Amino acid sequence: MKKLFAILLIILVVAAIFTKRTLPGEGGSKPVLYWATDPNPARVEQIRVFNKWLERTHPEVIEKYGGIEIRVDAANSAPEKVLIQGISGVAPDLIDHCGGSRGRFNNSVGILEDLEEIGKANNFGVDKTYPAIVPEIQALVKVKKNGKVTYEPHQVSFPCNLYAELMYVNLDTFEKYGIDPPPERWTIDDFERLAKEFKEKANPKDENGNAQYRVFIAMDINARELARSMGGSLFNETQTAPRCHEKPMVDAYALKRKWVKEKYLPSAADKSSFATTSGYGGSGLPLFKEGNYAMVVGGRYLLIQFRKFNEELVAEGKPKLRMKVVELPHKIMPVSMTGTRSTAIYSGGKQKHLAKYFLEFLASRDYNMQVVEDADSLSPGPEFAKTEAFLRPEGHSDEWNLHEVFARTAQTIAIPSEGCPFVTESVVERLVNRAEENVLNDIYTPQEAMDVLKRGIEDEMSKYLKEDPDLLPFYEERCATQRKIEELRAKGEKVPISWITNPYHKFWYRFNGWADETK
Repeated sequence: MKKLFAILLIILVVAAIFTKRTLPGEGGSKPVLYWATDPNPARVEQIRVFNKWLERTHPEVIEKYGGIEIRVDAANSAPEKVLIQGISGVAPDLIDHCGGSRGRFNNSVGILEDLEEIGKANNFGVDKTYPAIVPEIQALVKVKKNGKVTYEPHQVSFPCNLYAELMYVNLDTFEKYGIDPPPERWTIDDFERLAKEFKEKANPKDENGNAQYRVFIAMDINARELARSMGGSLFNETQTAPRCHEKPMVDAYALKRKWVKEKYLPSAADKSSFATTSGYGGSGLPLFKEGNYAMVVGGRYLLIQFRKFNEELVAEGKPKLRMKVVELPHKIMPVSMTGTRSTAIYSGGKQKHLAKYFLEFLASRDYNMQVVEDADSLSPGPEFAKTEAFLRPEGHSDEWNLHEVFARTAQTIAIPSEGCPFVTESVVERLVNRAEENVLNDIYTPQEAMDVLKRGIEDEMSKYLKEDPDLLPFYEERCATQRKIEELRAKGEKVPISWITNPYHKFWYRFNGWADETK
């Protein structure tokens, strides 16, 4: 098997080198930077804007090189290809989709450039974006400090855009059934009351007392987000051990199972029974438009598809969708998941000195305003969410009540993924998904499923630390900090915020007044 893998690896590497060297225009006078990203049509406009920005802001680059040509390399943007090519020394110069777990993994195998100092020196440091998203563009980097090897969070990418999740509400669907839509901030108890009323009015029973459930108050609600609102987290404060078996997480999965059984949310069978075509944002959006789902969860990026829907509706002589956005229902603390599509520089690239200009461009007004106009989620810079173009986009007055809520959410209640430097996060994600399936299919009780998940994560952490023993002293150092945190909490004392590395727990401690901000 190892021999077969080695042969396949060699074939892939040779093919990648051949493809790159035989692309049209390769070897021309103007340097070419390859950007491993998706083939979104917006990339054409973004590259055009980059060229104009470069001419205006860096004439010395134009004079010396004649400019920089950016080429989209969609064929090599898949994570597996990026990994293989990166290790082999032939990855594209710019690697997209490097936020969060993917960026942390790519950094762990050494294929991302450390941008900590480069970003500060070239106007695309972490201070140029939303504070909540900073953990998603950082990764642990091995450094020598006082003669000792340790790990520090360093910047490894910069956002192309970012999201903060809210619930889109189809106001026409609520009006159709004579139900008041939810307020912008609401609780889990509010949701249950409204969901019960909605279910009964939208799915009336026949003369035999049976109902055919074809209309649901929401397409889905993430159980982990419910848990976060209750104080639940996958990992502890220092990310050294799982906490998924504790009450908040168990209660959240029990709640989701209840909501599916009560027909507040559709089951997998319910979803598959709808015959729909899938477009940008998934097959659930047409059902939201038609009123089968009264609410869907997503970021500002869903407006790209909703604008297309509205064009179709206007062409048919029908009114546009009437919508509002509200927070996810919460128990104790309002929360919103945030994340980013970000770009990194390939550490093995031969033109890293030029690649930095593209990341500087991502932090520029030119790029940010292009994202604002396209509604492709939130632009990297928070200041651009205060512009008239963002708040009241021309030709889209039906959206004017939506944009400010997304920007405010990203600044106030948005929390990124927890991450964990001592385990492969994609493996954890698979374990989490399996746990949810086991709960919803009644294979395990919520407590049993979370106990199994805890043991699975512990096993994976143990394997990871055995494979990378250099991490062990750093892990033990964090475990010692965790013990100190638990000692202070047991005495009811505040905890130095600098001791907490889990982004979720930083937020939770501040919300509850448990954080000592001076240390």
